[in-house]
Amino acid sequence: MKERKVLDRRNFTFVQVTKKVLEDESLKAADKSVYSVLCMYAGNDTSECYPSRDTLLRKAGISDKTLRKSIEKLRDSGYIDVKKRYNSAGRASNLYVLLDVD
Repeated sequence: MKERKVLDRRNFTFVQVTKKVLEDESLKAADKSVYSVLCMYAGNDTSECYPSRDTLLRKAGISDKTLRKSIEKLRDSGYIDVKKRYNSAGRASNLYVLLDVD
């Protein structure tokens, strides 16, 4: 039998995802994917991020309609807060805040 090498994660970057979100059976896989992407971009000290819509679509591997539904579901479930942002050119990417969950 060929010896298999164990994955050594010490040299890899990783993302921490709230276990409660992964265990929430009311969330769809797309919702969990969107949350995971938000976790990937969120700052460790503020839990805030502002990825563009295109980045969220691409990284989560979902459609625009699914993204809208997932963000709404995550917000309504108390996992994230969403704040609209504006700059001198008009609308900018949203600010997403990962909320503390029990």
